[in-house]
Amino acid sequence: MKVGHVCTSALMHKLLVDKLALMQDKGYDIHLISSKEGYNEKLVAGYSMEFRFIPMNRSIHPIQDVVSIFRLMRLIMKEKYDIIHTHNAKAGVIGRIAAWLCRTPLIIHTTHGLPFYQGQRGLTYHMYRWMEKVGSWFCHGIASQNREDMDKIKEYAPRKLVLYEGNGVDLERLDAHKAAASVEVIQALKQQYHIPMNHKVILVGARFEPVKNHFFLLDALKLLKEQSDIPFTCVLAGQGPLEQEVVQRIAELGLKEQVVLVGYQTNIYPYIEMADVVSLTSEKEGIPRIVMESMAFSKPVVASDVLGTRELVQSEVSGVLVPYLDVHALAAAYHRVLSNEGLRSSLGEQGRSIIEEQFTEQIVSHRIHEYYRELRKKDMPKKKQIKLPMSKQRGVHKDEASRLQQ
Repeated sequence: MKVGHVCTSALMHKLLVDKLALMQDKGYDIHLISSKEGYNEKLVAGYSMEFRFIPMNRSIHPIQDVVSIFRLMRLIMKEKYDIIHTHNAKAGVIGRIAAWLCRTPLIIHTTHGLPFYQGQRGLTYHMYRWMEKVGSWFCHGIASQNREDMDKIKEYAPRKLVLYEGNGVDLERLDAHKAAASVEVIQALKQQYHIPMNHKVILVGARFEPVKNHFFLLDALKLLKEQSDIPFTCVLAGQGPLEQEVVQRIAELGLKEQVVLVGYQTNIYPYIEMADVVSLTSEKEGIPRIVMESMAFSKPVVASDVLGTRELVQSEVSGVLVPYLDVHALAAAYHRVLSNEGLRSSLGEQGRSIIEEQFTEQIVSHRIHEYYRELRKKDMPKKKQIKLPMSKQRGVHKDEASRLQQ
């Protein structure tokens, strides 16, 4: 069974390779199709799946997008994929149209957080919603990484099967990374970035783009500095178009001694282990991987109470959620968690338990296999039906099988 997973950029590889490796264990022949932007050989070393590169632009460029569709069609016809599975907005439109024109037997799309959301500018909102609606015409089913988006998908795609995919992490792999982040490694990391050993560390791993709202974060850090005597350093990991504006804002707020930029880190795990608190101040998320991985490391989370994040973090259980844009509440949450070691430990332990029970790659890969089967039953004419591998269900939580289609 040959499956082509289509994403616009190779930057998505990090989010997909672990669950796709588990799909290989179930008998699927996996090809990961993307542009070469952001491709990292070290990241994918050790994975046996095939990689195919097609030029695709993450922004909307009609002529280039049509060219990308034809290039994808040529690849799909050459490889004769049984399933095309697309990811995120742009690749979702291009990939689904190309697969439909090639009469691919089964076409599925996963949205990793819808590109339109409440509070977005009107024109942008309607354009992205229209793109998602058009894309839905060319597939058999749509999966969502969070439950809140499912009702919105059913509104613009009422005739499609909409399923919950969720998101997950590979606990065995993360535990190995945690073990490798020794005390000596953490001390060396602090020395490298001139972080005093007595400072509490807040880690924010997020691309520098509007939806992640680093400016909300920085305003809260300024309050924390002014109103608290806790020595702290905030580590910003990531890159993006707003990076220079963030640097300028750090200087304007007098936070140069409190904020360190470390760039995009392929190996983020020593930074997670170094952190006392992991934080996101986004306007919305899909299911944020940095938060899942941090919870797997038993780290407490302080974040904005928004779509996607609140599905993962239970406030006052595994972290503290604050109203979006409430700077005073965010600063107070940082102070409260950083000043209370017992609270940090309790939140971290509960976060680890939540990941073990609900957010592992084994659970997600089993869901994917099951909705391939469900879609085949619902949408496929008998003459085109494809035989799916038998699911081994390895590593699936004992109660998960009964919840897969909820």
